[in-house]
Amino acid sequence: MRPNRPLRPWLAVALAAVLVLGACGDDSGTAAPGDVDPERCPVDALDDVTAPVTVELWHAMTAENDTTLQALARDYNASQDRVQVRLVFQGTYDETADKYLAALRGGQLPAIVQLEETRLQMAIDSGGFLPAQACVEAAGYDLSDHLEPVLDAFTVEDVLWPMPFNTSTPILYYNTTAFERAGLDVDTPPRTFDEMRSFSEQIVSSGAARSGFSLELSAWYVEQWLAKANETLLDNDNGRTARATEVRLDTPEALAIFEFVVDMINDGLATSVGRNVSGIDSLLALASGDAAMTIETSAALGSVYAVLDEGQFPDVGVGVGPMPGPDEGGVLVGGAALYLVERGASSEQKAAAWDFVRWLNEPEQQARWHAGTGYIPIRKSSVDLPAVADLWAERPGFRVSYDQLVGSTADFGGPVVGPYRDVREAIVTAMERMVLQGVAPADALATAKQEADAAIRSYNARVRE
Repeated sequence: MRPNRPLRPWLAVALAAVLVLGACGDDSGTAAPGDVDPERCPVDALDDVTAPVTVELWHAMTAENDTTLQALARDYNASQDRVQVRLVFQGTYDETADKYLAALRGGQLPAIVQLEETRLQMAIDSGGFLPAQACVEAAGYDLSDHLEPVLDAFTVEDVLWPMPFNTSTPILYYNTTAFERAGLDVDTPPRTFDEMRSFSEQIVSSGAARSGFSLELSAWYVEQWLAKANETLLDNDNGRTARATEVRLDTPEALAIFEFVVDMINDGLATSVGRNVSGIDSLLALASGDAAMTIETSAALGSVYAVLDEGQFPDVGVGVGPMPGPDEGGVLVGGAALYLVERGASSEQKAAAWDFVRWLNEPEQQARWHAGTGYIPIRKSSVDLPAVADLWAERPGFRVSYDQLVGSTADFGGPVVGPYRDVREAIVTAMERMVLQGVAPADALATAKQEADAAIRSYNARVRE
């Protein structure tokens, strides 16, 4: 979800080769990537196994998210005797994707890979995955209880590629103690850019905190703010009705976002935490009194409460609200999903992988996942289970991201583009030029568009459609 590092040179070469191979296919009889023939997913292959089938899941979960995932895997393994799942931590989302691409060229592949939502086009083009849609059709699996925005986020041309799993949205975190000191209503956080500014002015003038906001220079937030203004980042409906060919950073909405960010920082109403490489700098600003508000992923909520429950920050009260923005429009799905590896997998391994991801998607598991992490429960019936209902009654902040997503007015999914990492890098670098070097917002955006469009053209030229 956060800005990513530039592609390593050696990996860029490998990626180009993998994508061309995946797009062209080979002579081994492997089906075309988008083929959803149910026979590609032998869901009954476990019926005759005489020993457990072991499958690996490569993941990027840390802190409370890792703890909860480990507990779920242990319970699944103990619940039946046909499959044993082995979790293998591969580092960040970027590192997990890099290792998958490297293994695709020659190495041991896992049965399941957890990939960030930004990797959808790359996953399709790689040619190494079994579309979850094939398993859905083979098993007659009912998706009607799943949240529609989540399914839509991972569906391209009517094909559901991965099984959804850890879904998040950005939310507002604020220090209720600072709100009280500033004379603000702790139950009414800001919803728009104008309110973000006015709240920050009151916080700073009252001395409740040194700044109103800690702001991460994040491409993810730019994408979300564009969605709140009912604008896409990419052409062709965010790359969903046809392959994306350019970014839409030359719009009044994009300019308004950049101007808001730099004006808040220059006016002393917000503190930049840069790229927030640690992932917690924006939240630490709240704990230290540097800021009263920040925007962060809802997936951090479980870890935030775990830290506060230990009593480390007694002067901090946590408030949670929807992500404020230029308008009160929709938000896009963030997080990651679970891709089923087809290349090199046996029928039993495919069936085992499907069985596990299907189990993780059951309402009971989604309720546990949400309660332990802050990720959104992606099954509608999950919210009626005690694990969720009781949690929401005790800590309503956990409900905010769910309500924000199901109430989203965005009628389009998130960006789908091959060189997503390079596109985000262009946006973040533009924000740095604007904030750190004083480059005018319009000029920073113009350069970002040039760099991002060049990356998209280069990628599309390498992939045969």
